[in-house]
Amino acid sequence: MISTRRGWSVAALATLIFSALLASCGSTHLAKANPSHVVAASPAVQHTSYVGADCPSNLGSVSPSQGIVQKMNGAVTACLRVGALKPGKYYISIQGVELAKGSAAARKGLPVPSGSQAGPKVNLSLSPSTGSPGSVIHFTGTISSPLSKRPGHIGICWSGCESGLQYSGVPVSWTSPTRFSGSFAAPAAPWFESGTSKIASLKTGDYRVSVECLTLVKGCGLGGGEGSASYQLEVPRGAASWCPDTAGCARLETSDSSVFPGEVVKIKGYVPLVSIIGSSQPFQFQTQVSPEPSPPNEISFSTTGKGGSFVSMGRVRITIGVSPSFASLGKVVPAGAISAGAWPISENPANPGEIVWCSGGTIALVSQNGSHAISTASVARELRSKGLGLIGGSVPSCNSVALADGRISGKMVLASFLAAPNSQAPPFTNVALETSDDGASWTFLPVPSGASLTTFAGFRYFGSSVQAMFAPGLPNFPTVGSAGLTPLVETLKGGSSSWTSGSLQCPTQGPCVTFGSYLPGNCAMNGSMQSVFYSIDGGKNWTQPRWPAQIQSCWSTELVPISTTNELLISTSSPYLIRESVDGGAAWKVVGTPAVPGTGQGGSGLIGADVQMLSTGSLLVSGQRNSDNNWQLLSPGSKKWCKVSGLPSGALNSSRFSRLYPLGNTLYWISAVPGSTAGTPVLHSIPESQVKC
Repeated sequence: MISTRRGWSVAALATLIFSALLASCGSTHLAKANPSHVVAASPAVQHTSYVGADCPSNLGSVSPSQGIVQKMNGAVTACLRVGALKPGKYYISIQGVELAKGSAAARKGLPVPSGSQAGPKVNLSLSPSTGSPGSVIHFTGTISSPLSKRPGHIGICWSGCESGLQYSGVPVSWTSPTRFSGSFAAPAAPWFESGTSKIASLKTGDYRVSVECLTLVKGCGLGGGEGSASYQLEVPRGAASWCPDTAGCARLETSDSSVFPGEVVKIKGYVPLVSIIGSSQPFQFQTQVSPEPSPPNEISFSTTGKGGSFVSMGRVRITIGVSPSFASLGKVVPAGAISAGAWPISENPANPGEIVWCSGGTIALVSQNGSHAISTASVARELRSKGLGLIGGSVPSCNSVALADGRISGKMVLASFLAAPNSQAPPFTNVALETSDDGASWTFLPVPSGASLTTFAGFRYFGSSVQAMFAPGLPNFPTVGSAGLTPLVETLKGGSSSWTSGSLQCPTQGPCVTFGSYLPGNCAMNGSMQSVFYSIDGGKNWTQPRWPAQIQSCWSTELVPISTTNELLISTSSPYLIRESVDGGAAWKVVGTPAVPGTGQGGSGLIGADVQMLSTGSLLVSGQRNSDNNWQLLSPGSKKWCKVSGLPSGALNSSRFSRLYPLGNTLYWISAVPGSTAGTPVLHSIPESQVKC
């Protein structure tokens, strides 16, 4: 949900944005935009999108991603997003896995079937029986008696099944119960000889083609072929000249020798064939960025310990530069913030001081007059009336809340609950209900045309209005593709009790950048992806940036405007903790931060941590991190984190596994009551003014 930071001008509070995207409200903290912000110097060109780096598509936006394509002649193209690496000299290589088979596998203790055949004997013929590298070879196999189960794919070995080039999953068709046929492409590049740490040269000769794994018995791929035929390969003079010998059999080059974290680089060259998927698609494992010094040879081996070897191919050198730093941003003053994910704590900016929060089946309203509970007893009945099951027991599970503009009596509380479509989960869905009688009765929110009851996607405050977001989707539950579509909106204006159709709005300050639909996911597994949108025409049309098109919303992530054109994206679960856009959200570059004490920052970001930007522009890190749960603060212009001191007794322990939610100038979090029965929740808070070193 969204949070409002108090303590600033009344006019700013009146225009506060509340972004609770999707089943989470976003948090909006308003302050004066900082017109004096100066963007740190950076290279004239940084390819942060795959398209910009002349790559075919954006292969991922949350963590460093890559894509590798190789042809049968060994030509390879790889596109790699550089991770959050320290400045320095590195080299890029392509890493494959070379597996041991046959006698080489037996020497490593792997089970190998006795005899040379693991399946029925095959009489194999090839057509044609001679040709040049890359030629398509048709094969026909005949067995003596029908199989109980005829496979649609088999294995092919080129130059022997023990040390030759392996083709896995070659499609075949059966023309009779005992006859099958298919085709594959002859190699047009050198290949690794399995289990030998050697490379077979591409040269003219007579090669044995064999069939294996016609029946899927244990260890079939480790034994000999089930039938063979001979093929004469005619190799033109000068073919594969990039592979003079095993040590030098790779050539790589990169589009840029100097790159920056988050930038996409394109790598081209030639490397040997490791294995083939299907009839003609070489398989490569991944690109690898390693610190200098690079290995002396283009090809190097390291044992996997499981019957094979990692093979490092190529060694193109790159220099990773210094990204603009958080300190270089100077005295940043946030002009609001929109938070991703589900916000179980909310404050309506039209009536600061009233807080509604929820945890599981507990919903409570807190004001200057005290706190009182909002009953959820009838929610289960309403869910079941729509064929929806409860998640995790008999009590409905609330994960997001909002308040209609604060009235003296009869306040309208809005809440979303996790539900199971057709009483089965996963997938999980969100549904939203409202009550104006402290929970004595609940009713479902109206659903905009094009959405469904179970595609609720979050609350958002906009001025004195409350907006309910819905993801376009199927009748039963939203699809993954729904997250990339512009949310549909229902609006409840201040002082009204009737909802009307609306549209996704630009934030009231800063660039027109926001989050899309929040669709609940399993944060222990695949997480929950949430799209980023920007608009150049005041919210009439919305576009996803090429990078990051989506973020991970299971952990704290927020968009923070710092001027009329500049926006920060702070994402705890990304290796790129801070990214900045200087063009209204279309393009983003990485902003460097000092390493967070007690945190292992890797491909998944700050593991176990929670990061917020305070109204002062300082970054606050909390949460459990490598057995360290101390809060750390990074002030504007600072190059070093400092340990927060003077916190109230118990604050560190109660926030250890809880997410912080900034509302106004106060931080809130929910945890269990110490010494109480398991699961009893309690709301904690601390003024931002107490968060200091």
